[in-house]
Amino acid sequence: MKNIYNWFLSLLLLSFLVSCSSPKIIKKCTEIETDLSKLNSSGTLILDGDETYRMDMGSLVKTQLSQPDNNFYYFAASPENNWISYVSGKTDELVIVGGNGKTKSIPKAEDWADAKWLNEEQLMIDLIQEANNSDQVSKFLVLSPFTNERYFLEADYSEIFYDYWWRVIEYNKNLDQVVYLQGDISGPFFYTLWDIKSNAALAQLDPGGDMYVSPRWTSDGSRFAMALNLFSKPEDFPSYEIFEVSQDGKINQLTHLSDYYPWFYISDLSWSPESRYIAFWYSYWSDVQPWFGDSADRFLGIFDLKTGITTNYCFHGELDAQIGANIYSPPLWSPDGRQIVFQSQVGEDYFNSQTVLLDVKENRAFLIGEVLEPVGWLKAP
Repeated sequence: MKNIYNWFLSLLLLSFLVSCSSPKIIKKCTEIETDLSKLNSSGTLILDGDETYRMDMGSLVKTQLSQPDNNFYYFAASPENNWISYVSGKTDELVIVGGNGKTKSIPKAEDWADAKWLNEEQLMIDLIQEANNSDQVSKFLVLSPFTNERYFLEADYSEIFYDYWWRVIEYNKNLDQVVYLQGDISGPFFYTLWDIKSNAALAQLDPGGDMYVSPRWTSDGSRFAMALNLFSKPEDFPSYEIFEVSQDGKINQLTHLSDYYPWFYISDLSWSPESRYIAFWYSYWSDVQPWFGDSADRFLGIFDLKTGITTNYCFHGELDAQIGANIYSPPLWSPDGRQIVFQSQVGEDYFNSQTVLLDVKENRAFLIGEVLEPVGWLKAP
């Protein structure tokens, strides 16, 4: 009996050691296929380049949306992939498009800048202000495009850092919480989660010297994620990790990639629709320590919140990209969360790119197009 007991304890210890030593970073590399007949997908992908296209992912038929004399800009997709909005250059209208192709146009005011979807019913439009704005308050228009209901919102919170050209202000879908950059010109700075109803700060995160990070809320507005720099000494920079913050202010470090790389930079997070995965671009250095302004190739990574594993899919985005400078958009998830699409640079010029679709479940990649930026992926009607 004693031998059996000792054997059982040894087995438990072995299982514990294996679980502790299991890799937190794995590789899944695959070739890019050009035969789309083997691609199984759904919904409508919106692609923008010299012209704008909609691609039916069921039939794989691509249709041009824009005309030679009418370019589109300021694209924004709704959190649950029901709508995409853009501004028509010819008519100067805000256009709303659904997965069924139906459109709605709204005259654009002169002080409207870019628009973001808060939820499936409301847009938040950044209002252009004078450079010498004495109020020092960022102003937005909250617009319901289907009912035309609208009201103005001022981002006037405790010690919010104001600069019209450099601001971090991200609301959740219900407009009851906001993440913003807090601090005056001399510092110190914090990324602050502010509860609007209680008029109180729920969490503060140290930016680690990087004041250009964009918080990314989940589609249900229950939490947000940020990639923050952890270095405490100059020789540790860059040492970025992804953090998750809940609505009640609980902070949780998700990744521990600095355990595997001497220096590591993360940018442009993208939540999957069910909020299990976070896709991101990253760069790493092994031999020579970089500093702000230094560059390296960006690679695609996906973090699984359920397993705690980061997967390197061996695809690059921008080549020789500077720390803090992001040109390509974050990877774009399909509405069902099975696939992502992204730009991959193929030449010295970042304008020279391929548009690649990666099926995360099947680990297969397909060439979708050339020099096209994915700007939205709508649900099938």
